[in-house]
Amino acid sequence: MSAGKSNNQLSAGNLGSPVALIRLSSILLVGLAIGHLSAYPWTSVHVPQEARLADSMKSVPFVFMGERSTYWDLYFGWGLLVGVALLTLAIVLWLLSDLARLAPRRLGAITGIISASCAVGAYLSFRFFYVPPFLMYLAICLILVATNVQLLGRRTVCTELPK
Repeated sequence: MSAGKSNNQLSAGNLGSPVALIRLSSILLVGLAIGHLSAYPWTSVHVPQEARLADSMKSVPFVFMGERSTYWDLYFGWGLLVGVALLTLAIVLWLLSDLARLAPRRLGAITGIISASCAVGAYLSFRFFYVPPFLMYLAICLILVATNVQLLGRRTVCTELPK
């Protein structure tokens, strides 16, 4: 790769490149994580029946694997864990985008797996949650499918290291 060209440069001519598409997916994942975390406490406190349910989740302790916990601890902890996992995936995708030129087929396999995961996320969001995360997961899935088409059709570029 010449000194004037870099995977970090995004011009109008390469917005459909695998690097740009992967980074767009990364940005959408950050949006999904922010949306998920902004919904805290993931329950309504305005409807009395739902507030009572949340209170009972907080007040019913149990022991699991030798640890004392409540259902609220599991619910709350899982909500945070999902947000952290989405942010981590976004960062990993952003960093992986630099491999588009050096190892396109391997990156295609990785983004294919993430695309399939996002398809499952879209289905589960549609079935059990809400339309906004469904649309975000679907968009990420489709963008990564378009990326895979490009990546899997490329050959690996061998470059010499500077001496």
